[in-house]
Amino acid sequence: MKIFDRWPLLESKLAQAWHNLVRFVTTSSQLQVWQTHLANGNCSWHAYDPMTGRSACFGSEADMRIWIETQYYIK
Repeated sequence: MKIFDRWPLLESKLAQAWHNLVRFVTTSSQLQVWQTHLANGNCSWHAYDPMTGRSACFGSEADMRIWIETQYYIK
């Protein structure tokens, strides 16, 4: 039953599409951070800064926080 094996991937893609739609509709200039769940059960962390257009993806929350700190607090 391959349809059940593909559900986590489809769910992840739908969540990503929803987030992209929300991001497009809103005009917020604040840093956006979100988490996705991968098909293998792991999590992926994402950050997007609409002011600079920079985005990043990380395997851990700690790595994401380090990126945020270096972008905004350590200059």
